[in-house]
Amino acid sequence: MQCQQSQQAYAPVTVDMRALIDKVLARYSGEFTVFRELLQNSDDAGCDAAEIRFETAVFVGLNPEAAMKTGPPMLAELQTVNVSRWTFRNHGKPFTPQDWDRLPRIALGNPDPRKVGAFGVGFYSLFSVTERPCVSSGGREMEFLWNDENQLYYRFSGLPQTTTKDLWTTFKMPLREDAPMPPVSEFMQFLSSSITFMVHLKDVTVFFDNHPVGQINKSVGQTKAIRIPTELERSSSQKIMFVESVQQYPITIKAKIMHPQYGSMHKTTLDLTVFTADVEVTVGEKLTKELRRCIKKDPPSRLKYSLIYTGKDEYDQSYVDEQKHPREFPSPFRGLRADLDGATHTRLFIGHATAQTTGIGGHMASYFIPTVERESIDLVDRNVAIWNRELLYVGGFLCRAVYEWELSKIQNAWEEAAAGKQLQDQRFLHLLKFFTFHHSTPSPQVAKLLMKSFYGCSTLPLLFLSSVGVCRAPDVRAFDMECAKFVKSLPMLSEDATGYCEHFITRLPDQHKIGAITPSDVVRDLRCHNLDVEELVACLRWWITITSRRDDWNPNTDDLLDAATLRGTCGTIRLSSITYFIDPEALGLHIPPNGPLPLSLIPLDIGKHFNREGLISFGWKEFTVASWLQYISHPEVMSADEQYDFTRSTEWASCVLITLRRVWPRLSEDMRRESRDVFSNKPCIPTSKALHCPECSYLPIVDNALFDRLGLPIVSRDLGFEVDEDMKRFLLFIGVRKNPPVQNLLDQMLLGGDWTMFDLVDYLLREQSSLTSEDYYILKSSEIFCAEEETTLYRVNELYPPVEIFRSLGLPVIKWSRRLEWMDTLPEAQLLYDLGLNHFPPLRKIVELCSSRHVEVQGTAFEYLCNNLQSQYPHYKPENFRDVEFIPAESRGRTCLRRLGEVYSGTQWKPLGFSVVQDRYLSAPLLHQLGIAQHPSSSKLLDLLETTPPPDEETAVHWFEALVDHIRSFSHTDLTKLSGLPIVPTGPSNALKLLPPTKCYLDQGAKSPLYAKLFVFVDFGPDANYFLSICGSKNTVSVDDVAEILAENPERFCELAGGYEGFLRELRNLASHSQDISLETLHKLSHKPALLGIRRKKREGKAGWDYEHRFLTSQGITIVDDIDHYHLFSDCLFIAPRDKVLESFYGTLGCSLLSKLVKERWNDLREVPATETSLKVQSLILARLPLFIQNYSDAEPIITVPSSPDHFKVKACKKIVVSKALVTGNVKRTRDVWAIARHEGGCVELWISKMAKRDMYDVATSLCRLLFGSVNMDAARHLETILSGDLAHLERKGFLDWSGSSQRLITNSYNTGDQTSQQRRHRHGAENEAKKERSTGSASTTNSPQQSTLDSQPDPQLSCKRLPGTFEATPQFPPLSHSADSASLKVYGTSNVVGDEPLDTVRHCASLSRPSGGVIPLTYIRNNVDKAIKACSSGGENPAIHVGVNQFLSSDFCRVSADVGRLLPIGKMKNVVVCVDEGMSNANTFMERMHGPLARFVDIITALSKIYGISTTNLRVFYDVSGGCIAFNCRGTIYLNLRYFETWHNEQVKSGNRRNAEMSWFLALAHEIAHNLTDLHNSDHEFWFSAICEAHLIALSKLLQPPAGTWLGSVLWLVLTITVILLAYIIKRVAPVTPY
Repeated sequence: MQCQQSQQAYAPVTVDMRALIDKVLARYSGEFTVFRELLQNSDDAGCDAAEIRFETAVFVGLNPEAAMKTGPPMLAELQTVNVSRWTFRNHGKPFTPQDWDRLPRIALGNPDPRKVGAFGVGFYSLFSVTERPCVSSGGREMEFLWNDENQLYYRFSGLPQTTTKDLWTTFKMPLREDAPMPPVSEFMQFLSSSITFMVHLKDVTVFFDNHPVGQINKSVGQTKAIRIPTELERSSSQKIMFVESVQQYPITIKAKIMHPQYGSMHKTTLDLTVFTADVEVTVGEKLTKELRRCIKKDPPSRLKYSLIYTGKDEYDQSYVDEQKHPREFPSPFRGLRADLDGATHTRLFIGHATAQTTGIGGHMASYFIPTVERESIDLVDRNVAIWNRELLYVGGFLCRAVYEWELSKIQNAWEEAAAGKQLQDQRFLHLLKFFTFHHSTPSPQVAKLLMKSFYGCSTLPLLFLSSVGVCRAPDVRAFDMECAKFVKSLPMLSEDATGYCEHFITRLPDQHKIGAITPSDVVRDLRCHNLDVEELVACLRWWITITSRRDDWNPNTDDLLDAATLRGTCGTIRLSSITYFIDPEALGLHIPPNGPLPLSLIPLDIGKHFNREGLISFGWKEFTVASWLQYISHPEVMSADEQYDFTRSTEWASCVLITLRRVWPRLSEDMRRESRDVFSNKPCIPTSKALHCPECSYLPIVDNALFDRLGLPIVSRDLGFEVDEDMKRFLLFIGVRKNPPVQNLLDQMLLGGDWTMFDLVDYLLREQSSLTSEDYYILKSSEIFCAEEETTLYRVNELYPPVEIFRSLGLPVIKWSRRLEWMDTLPEAQLLYDLGLNHFPPLRKIVELCSSRHVEVQGTAFEYLCNNLQSQYPHYKPENFRDVEFIPAESRGRTCLRRLGEVYSGTQWKPLGFSVVQDRYLSAPLLHQLGIAQHPSSSKLLDLLETTPPPDEETAVHWFEALVDHIRSFSHTDLTKLSGLPIVPTGPSNALKLLPPTKCYLDQGAKSPLYAKLFVFVDFGPDANYFLSICGSKNTVSVDDVAEILAENPERFCELAGGYEGFLRELRNLASHSQDISLETLHKLSHKPALLGIRRKKREGKAGWDYEHRFLTSQGITIVDDIDHYHLFSDCLFIAPRDKVLESFYGTLGCSLLSKLVKERWNDLREVPATETSLKVQSLILARLPLFIQNYSDAEPIITVPSSPDHFKVKACKKIVVSKALVTGNVKRTRDVWAIARHEGGCVELWISKMAKRDMYDVATSLCRLLFGSVNMDAARHLETILSGDLAHLERKGFLDWSGSSQRLITNSYNTGDQTSQQRRHRHGAENEAKKERSTGSASTTNSPQQSTLDSQPDPQLSCKRLPGTFEATPQFPPLSHSADSASLKVYGTSNVVGDEPLDTVRHCASLSRPSGGVIPLTYIRNNVDKAIKACSSGGENPAIHVGVNQFLSSDFCRVSADVGRLLPIGKMKNVVVCVDEGMSNANTFMERMHGPLARFVDIITALSKIYGISTTNLRVFYDVSGGCIAFNCRGTIYLNLRYFETWHNEQVKSGNRRNAEMSWFLALAHEIAHNLTDLHNSDHEFWFSAICEAHLIALSKLLQPPAGTWLGSVLWLVLTITVILLAYIIKRVAPVTPY
């Protein structure tokens, strides 16, 4: 809608009234909202009665008289018949003009603070059911209707005059759609809950047409004030509310309802109790203002807060009445009864019920400020929330006051009627359930705030009904089933309260917590009363339980024992006097009950209820059998009554012994020994000769004449003392003897002579189990046994079994004359062994026999020792017999006995002079366990070699072959010592010389003549050579060995090498492998005069130079890095040979750079006016200097290269004289120059002399020194060529590619007016063409990378002849033209942008060594190609030319963005490791996502790896997210980029066309393999790249060959093969560097 008003005027805001009212009504989600609002309005109007009518269309159409004659309605019709109008009537005050004025005005509420209405939108709830509501009151009528634009209009008029004045206010609501009236039972439940908290409304009748179907009537009883405990805080937290008093009054609600079972109105009644708090309100001015803004009226100064409480009796009665109603027609009071099962139905009332639950068992009502829809209270608005929170404090206060009041009534009833305590417990349980705070909805804050106020309004803890009456919470304990059996005075909750009110108890705040019964509680209770047996058992059982389950209590058992007292038949017993208990499972079942027992013993009728561990936990000791015996054997107890003295009463002794026999099997060994000690030496055993001590008593014995004559006291059976097997075992244990003493038998045998040794053995064998240790001792120490063929008697441990081996050893064997042959398994033999008969000779004895001088005995003994060492002598230790000569040995052809450590079992040591075991015993087992070593120790071998080395080569062969098998026993220290011992005989026999192994080299056949002169080579055979190699002899001469020999005597080395040329050749080989030279040797080379220095001097009177060679230290040799300086001081310096490799090697040894030794100065430069030459030189250099920087890659500029006239100026002066001083020799030289460059204030200044002859070489050297810090001849000539040559000359040389940056440079050159250069180009055109033809004609001789294509003018003062002793330098090549570059790069894609700075890495500057001069031999090329392939196979461990190749070059092709560490391995495919960039997301799913392209790529490179003979373990596939890196070589491992394969070849390979991919990655692999021979992208790299391709083209052609029989495929294959061959040929022919 476009605005119709001007920009300065205001326009009214319009309202869509229907939409507004619909949105307001949408917030009214409660049921019966219309009637709720109308009933509340009626109560606000002071109405005491109201009518609700549901009228059908038929009834509405009748006149009033006809309507009165309609019959009574049927309930079934109420559910099916639709009504068309609702009518509500109240008998209150008629509308005032102010009421009529507010009615059509939305949001203009009732300003009366005493009224509930506040927002002025309640009336508009009628629009939820009607479109045309009509209100009549006091003779006036107001009707509402909508127009077509959704605008609400009303008509206000007077009613016709009637004879009787209508006192009712009527609301008529024609329904929008006809519908049945609400179910009567549900509607009556709504009315009963609505009328409960109404102030004036007492009666509501419901009509269907003109017939009543329900009626609710409320009557209020007399109000009674209740006492408020003084400890309750009446003021709310912000002092807004103050509770003045609390009253209670009864309410009786009667309901009539049309019931289908009766056909008439059914009556029912409900009695409730309402507690109301009178509250005084004091609201500050600021809060009043904010509340007035929210509710459109002032807050009331007084209000009431009501709570419906249903007592136990009323609750039970209402529950019974509700059960009488059928399920389909429930009671109308269903929502009013207390909710004790979760408080989900009790509501907050604001006149009517809201959707907000209270969280407790009863409804509440007060002047809460609701949300607009009046479904819940507002706790969101900051100011309204303050009011509602303060009211909720009053609610919690009222709950606490009612709780205390009801509990006081329960306490009075408890104290008055002791027999009715169970009833009071149930009433208290009801009270707890009612005031249990559950979760409230929709706002849980309501229940939380009520609970906070309930507990926080009092400073005293909550009261509870306990087992002893009403007590405060800290004094009450939770119910404990076990404690209830013996605790009497401790306040404790009932079992029902603890169980059913767990939610209430567990949520009590800390101040009101009810704790569990603690041990201290029990102790205090026990001090107040005594316990009977059952109570004491329960108490002890509870104590045992809590001590085992509650580690945090740590109760003191002594307190319990001190407090508990047992009430028995013979008086009281304090548990603190108890110290013992009887285990009912052991002694308790058998102890004589009439015998004496100590008073400190817990009674058996208590102890029998507990196990042994439980009784021990009280600190009581077990009254064991030993304790009982000690008690009854106490002198006082025995003397007190002779009847219970077991040393005097045979009957008591028998009883005690029988009791012990019964419990004996369950007694421990300690207990048995204690019991035996009690009877020891006491006459307590009933025998044939009265009571005897156990040691003097004997068990009944079988009749034997020998034993009968002894007259022994036998245990008597005549006294009823049955001696069964169990009793025998018991008596034997306590000391009763089974057999007579052995000594008596021996005496009887020796005196009488009736028994022989064999008779004694037979007897002992029968009675072996009863023999005592004393008997064994007597038998072992008695000399009663005979040996064979001897009459002397022996002890048994001096004899051996009667077997042949012991006879042959000359040992005494026992005399055996039995019929059975001797066997160790015979019972007699076992008994004799038990008595001490030797099974075999002791270890000392057998070793003594081995050293016997009797040869037969010595040999038999040694064989016996060896054969039985493991079985009979497991504790043999060689160190115990080191000093005994008992090993049969052979030394130098003689037999003898040797000690351990002097003899060996290995026969190979005979030639070395060592003693070895005799041959007849070498097959004997376990020689090594005897301590006989197989080999001499390494120390002995070292001593032998050191003191007596082999005298000749033949002996050395035998010794070294013997030692080779023993080499593992030598330690690292031994080998170090051995490597330095002179043990190797060398030279002729008449001039034999012993050398250490480290000074000898093993002769492998082919060796250079020089090495044969410098080193000693020996050959003793494979085994002996292996021994020497372990000792330090080398198979080949290492670089370090050569370097050390050179450092020791460089003059002799030079002489043997054939002079200085041979010396330099070897020195260059050392430089190429300097990484293999040790630091110690490098130090020697640096600090000894071992380095060759060269100095040139002009010949006197002749042209040319004389060269002087001298061996010097690194301090005396200078490296020429500035050729201009060298020209001045060449006669004063010894320089390093002019070879890059040697110069780099000399540099690592500490030789100084010439540029660091020369200080340069020039005369005072005074500028003269600029000349035309100055401007031309400036234009020329600005145009061509970037071309030089682009093409020269051997060094990086150290300053910013000038690119504009502002940064590069050419100034002229009259004369330039340069003075240079050599700091080491104090030599100064001066000369005139044409140009000098310097760097001043960020600008490069080039001064040119007007007097000197123009010389671009001066410009080149001066600029190179400024740009790079020194003057390299190649760089100076390179720059001089670019500055001096014309464009055709430069183009022919390959400096120009006529595209990209070079084209721009040349264009700039033309734009600057380089007319001189153009003229020079035209003037010398013919000369250039001739040079070009000569260059073409000699192409066949320049395809080798050694030959330079530079055509620069040399310095006339500098001879082009290389210095003597130097190698031919590898020339620098200009870059390929763009055409050649693109021809070789179309497989790889875009080339690198010139000028990219390399990454921050350490460059490897080793260059490739080639034969000097002439055509490169094919064998040389093939060998280096093989080395490059092997470098990949070795994985970088042994590269072909240098240690590792740096992939960080100036080209994207083989440059990685950071380092290999950024690539993370994530898996393998066909043995090829796959890596991704560490910054890639979802790397863990990469192989699954890229499986197809990855598998195809791996298949391609696997096939190509077979062509090159490279293992796939040295190939890596990587994937990065960006960059131009296609592949790179890292220490012999080649990385290939999957991203480029995916872009270029994946779809072709997927469709079956593999050839393009195979050719492309064939060349990529060749490119990276070539990096194993050189780091750089230069002519060397291109040469080796083409050589590698050429070597493997045939294999590639076979791979590209199509299937047989395919004509078209064969043609394509032929074309592709020719293309690859031509490409390789072109690359090989073109020498300049191609930046990859």
